[in-house]
Amino acid sequence: MVGELTEQGNAALASCDWSTARECFERAREVRETPEVLDGLGRAVYWQGEYQHALHLRERAYAGYRRRDDRRSAGLVAVQVAQLYGLISGNAAAVDGWLGHARRMLADGGDCVERGWLELFLGCVTSDPAERERRTRSAAAAGRRLRSPDLEFDALGYLGLARLEAGAVDEGMRLMDEAVAAVASGLVGDAWAAGEIYCTLFHGCEMVLDVRRAEQWMRAVDAYVERTGELPISAICRMHYGGLLMAAGRWDEADHELTEALRIYRNTSWGTRFEPLLRLADLRVRQGRFDEAERLMDGFEDHGSAAGPRARLLLVQGEPRLARSVVDRALGDGCWLSTAPMVALRVEVALACDAVDEARADADDLARLAADTDSTWLRGLAALSQARVMLAAADDPAKAQVELEGALAAFAESGLPFELATARLDLAALLVDTTPEVARSHARYAADGFLRLGARREADVAAHLLRRLGEPTRKAPRPDGVLTERQNDVLRLLAEGLSNTEIARRLVISPRTAEHHVGNILSALGLRSRAEAAAYLLRHPQQD
Repeated sequence: MVGELTEQGNAALASCDWSTARECFERAREVRETPEVLDGLGRAVYWQGEYQHALHLRERAYAGYRRRDDRRSAGLVAVQVAQLYGLISGNAAAVDGWLGHARRMLADGGDCVERGWLELFLGCVTSDPAERERRTRSAAAAGRRLRSPDLEFDALGYLGLARLEAGAVDEGMRLMDEAVAAVASGLVGDAWAAGEIYCTLFHGCEMVLDVRRAEQWMRAVDAYVERTGELPISAICRMHYGGLLMAAGRWDEADHELTEALRIYRNTSWGTRFEPLLRLADLRVRQGRFDEAERLMDGFEDHGSAAGPRARLLLVQGEPRLARSVVDRALGDGCWLSTAPMVALRVEVALACDAVDEARADADDLARLAADTDSTWLRGLAALSQARVMLAAADDPAKAQVELEGALAAFAESGLPFELATARLDLAALLVDTTPEVARSHARYAADGFLRLGARREADVAAHLLRRLGEPTRKAPRPDGVLTERQNDVLRLLAEGLSNTEIARRLVISPRTAEHHVGNILSALGLRSRAEAAAYLLRHPQQD
């Protein structure tokens, strides 16, 4: 009877029927508690969102397999428990401990699928890009050789990510597309492997700023989540998508996706839930909402993912040496596609510290990486860094101008409006004394670009330059926290969908006064409509 219920439970797991799977394994457990029953029940409750319970059950399954000397099954469970510790609690010591168990169990197992899964996870956790490529390539080959599509295509997705890091953009994205297509076709049957493949793709899209590809696959992710109920995968994909939208200048949409990812994460106990929070902090820094950015980073300041927004915030606050220490701690040796934005930030920070030689070394690393990588936005980043170093060293203004014009063209082609406006502003500043009419044109475009994005600080800098050039300017939207108590009352009623007349009746004021308050709120927050005001309050509950 236990064997029959276990078979039924495994069949239900394969069809993503978690409730039936759980029922089968729980009934089997009442008769006899076997490692297979504990293992299956652990997987079922994981998919139902009971992550700590899943960990406990699978740890007991490992112990049962080991007592029975089923080393291959024990080794596979140990790999999966290590993965769960990394994702659920971020417990690095537990991950290392369970990887030790997996290595020990599979050391003499020969060529087997379980060893392939161990090789893949070792490739995922290493900080050495070359080792990551070697291990993921080995795991993908093992999956093909041993006829395990789940292993083969999961590893292929990670191999694609490794090739991206090495600068092989076209090859890397092609490998990840192949892996996702295998999921969409049903060739990949394991829900965990499918989820990893989707996450890998969106990570890769964010790394190379490929918004279009992410949009094309987002519907497939939503269908996967609907089928499996795997909310954390939705959160991870939306987190990367939000980062992409931020780069593409679609900041309202980025805000929505990152806030939604954060909402999903808050309903789980996953250890990686700080990632969307820190991306949201980066967006707030770009928007000039510095106090809010600081609040979002509170408690995560020393995490590697906080290095970018924290260093940018410290630069704004006039603390370049502190910013430099933050970036230096976050960056290891070498310059890779995944670290290029941080290397460019270190150039900016070093120049703020008058460390021109160090900035030049990083800018040269970026130029070499860009020359070896098929990436337009990276060429723009490298050109901008080179120009800034040249200007700081007073090397060759004419050559710096060529670099800035190249950066401008690259950012325009890549669809990166913030970087485009930044390059325009740098170019305008360079040309003020030689060709003021050209400088005025670039500064005007930069100011308009920053205003459209809502980048308040940069818009103010551009406006100041325009005033120097004799050009009238518009003001950027006022920062958060400027609403009066009465305006906050009106904002809350706006979010409820009330008309001006209804707001007036509720607050015992005249409709004209209500209309006046609504107009002032929209102006103060830089919003364009009542709907945007309602969305604003949903994203900023501190106003409530």
